[in-house]
Amino acid sequence: MPSEAERSRGGRRRPGPVIAILTGMLVMTSVAGCRPRAPQVEFANRRYSAALRTAANTKSPTRLARAKELIDRGHAAGVIGPEEYESYLAIIDLAEAGRWEAAEREALQFRRDQRR
Repeated sequence: MPSEAERSRGGRRRPGPVIAILTGMLVMTSVAGCRPRAPQVEFANRRYSAALRTAANTKSPTRLARAKELIDRGHAAGVIGPEEYESYLAIIDLAEAGRWEAAEREALQFRRDQRR
């Protein structure tokens, strides 16, 4: 026999916590893979992300400055496109802010994204 609450809803039961948990899991799974990927770059340009990763890995401001100079020259020469350049600048900004581990992760992810 339906309860008073069920009769007020036309005899239907509420989905309950199981549906809420499954919906939450679906949303979390979808969101986890929504990170924007780095732009695809020329094979020769992979040296820029390698230079950034090395600078971040060694936490070397000198290497970071050299990598930035190399990237700026490549951009000025038209070898590095605007989207690629912005990606490199984001990594440089992390390192300059002292977030070396995050910069290294981003540089590594940039390189991984080239394999796709």
